[in-house]
Amino acid sequence: MINKIKNILRYRQWFLATAATVGIFVFGTGIIIAQSIQSYDSTILKRLNTVIFIIEGKLDAADEIIHQLKPLIDSSCSTIHQKLIDKLVEYSEFQTLNIIKNSIVTCSTNPRMIQTAYVSPDRPNYKLSILESYILTPGKVIGAIKEVNNGNGVLITINGKVFYSILGNLDDKTDYQIQSPGMWFDKNGVIHKKPQKSNLIVSSEKYNFSVSSNASMTDYIDNITTNYTVIILFFAIISLVIGRYVFLNAQKNSSLFIMKESLADNEFIPYAQPVINSNGELSGLEILIRWNNKHLGLVYPDVFIPLAEASGLIIPMTTQLMEDTFHQLASVEDKIPSGFHIGFNISAQHFDQVNQSSLITSCEKYINSSLNAKAHVVLELTERQGIDNYSEVRSVFDTLHKMGIKMAIDDFGTGHSTLSYIKNLNFDFIKIDKSFIDLIGSDAIAAPLVDNIIDLAKRLDLAIVAEGVETQEQLDYLRTHDVDYIQGYFYGRPMPLNEFITRYLNKTA
Repeated sequence: MINKIKNILRYRQWFLATAATVGIFVFGTGIIIAQSIQSYDSTILKRLNTVIFIIEGKLDAADEIIHQLKPLIDSSCSTIHQKLIDKLVEYSEFQTLNIIKNSIVTCSTNPRMIQTAYVSPDRPNYKLSILESYILTPGKVIGAIKEVNNGNGVLITINGKVFYSILGNLDDKTDYQIQSPGMWFDKNGVIHKKPQKSNLIVSSEKYNFSVSSNASMTDYIDNITTNYTVIILFFAIISLVIGRYVFLNAQKNSSLFIMKESLADNEFIPYAQPVINSNGELSGLEILIRWNNKHLGLVYPDVFIPLAEASGLIIPMTTQLMEDTFHQLASVEDKIPSGFHIGFNISAQHFDQVNQSSLITSCEKYINSSLNAKAHVVLELTERQGIDNYSEVRSVFDTLHKMGIKMAIDDFGTGHSTLSYIKNLNFDFIKIDKSFIDLIGSDAIAAPLVDNIIDLAKRLDLAIVAEGVETQEQLDYLRTHDVDYIQGYFYGRPMPLNEFITRYLNKTA
């Protein structure tokens, strides 16, 4: 039945974690894809607007020419022909300048237009017309803009190359088109008369033409692959992290049941980290709890300790941990150096009235054992929880001190009650937290705090243990400042107690 419950709980964890991971990834990726499409469309539209701006600039120049040539409409071609040529030289981007009479070109900078080109009255004035040329460049694109009233006026033609060269310079990979009523052409100058499918289009209201592009799914995918792959991968990692968090959170809801069973199965095991004195000699160890669950594997304290404290399981866990530690060390007590100290973490809960006897009883068992002759116990009080009744706690401290138990304030300076602890309780050790040790050798403004903590400890006549020492620079600094004990990766990582015994104690045999 228990296994069935555990399986249900485990499946629930995986379901919630998977749902969270997939859901967040899909949601986030959807936003990224939408952003990518919007960004792609925005880029293309900006380019299309650029084309509109350039062409409108050219057509504005055509307007000026039309206004300049209108007074010449009634003049003979022989009189005004050279003026037309001079004006075309001035505005070389245009193909031809033409005078219209009775809807027919009667005078032009290109003689092939005269009496050949017809201007349809259906096409509006001052609007761009896209045409297929049949006189100057047969079969090619030609643009035209005019002002013709009652069959008389001015016509300006523009070589189609002017338009599709602008399109070609925008982007070699994207298809662009210029459209006017009834006809459009692409950036290669190919003329089309059937309507073109376009989902991105910008129009010129002033000159009645539009520039467009049709963004396909392939375009969007290429844009995502080129510009957003890293972001999607990052979001995938974030989704996995959140899924992991959901998994652990769901695990907490089911962990209380599993933790109680694990406690009965002795799955909470002691790990030991060596403590070295200022002479570089082994002087003790700190016992750290690990949860070696048969289903979850090795679980670290930051996952289960908060739940253990909130549920009250931390009390029987500590009792079991101390008994297991004393039992293992008793087997090698003849190899333990004199003055060796054994550190255990305890919390404010141990001083609650209902829990005091458990802690005192565990210490009494140690005091009454032969192990007491070689080593002494140090109880390291953490600051994860505050103390409400200092007078009651002091009474327990006094009892433990009379038994020969040493007291240490753990992770000094990181909790919310450090000064109150020192003021109201009688400690034997201060353990400087790793976060302060990391400041050694840095330029951090907070670096002098290490000096202040050491000075405070010396003024209070407290032994000092530096935690988290990892470098030779840190070690040299602490030795120079007469710190009593060193603990950290520089000397050894936490390891199973039986491995510690083999590595540090049995080697002296």
